Amino acid sequence: MVKGCELDTADLAPDERQELESRIAASGLTESLERFSPSGRDHRQYEIVIERDGVVQRIICDDHSVPEATRPLVAFLVARARPQPADFAAEIRRFGADS
Repeated sequence: MVKGCELDTADLAPDERQELESRIAASGLTESLERFSPSGRDHRQYEIVIERDGVVQRIICDDHSVPEATRPLVAFLVARARPQPADFAAEIRRFGADS
């Protein structure tokens, strides 16, 4: 099952927007990355796309390769994720490729 969420800071309540922006800033993510643990194939995978000021970052990793500073951001997003249609993952990849 694919779960996901799409958050636009303009649509969030001020406290939730501040929390999301704070977690993104604290994550230490400054560029796109793709990292997977070599030890397993059944780990949960995450794909995060952040768009700010026309710049797109794509972070793709699994449970064991998420940078420690990024874990609070992942937890924030996972708490808001809901089941998505089968083509959701393809749409996210297309979004990142178009930018």
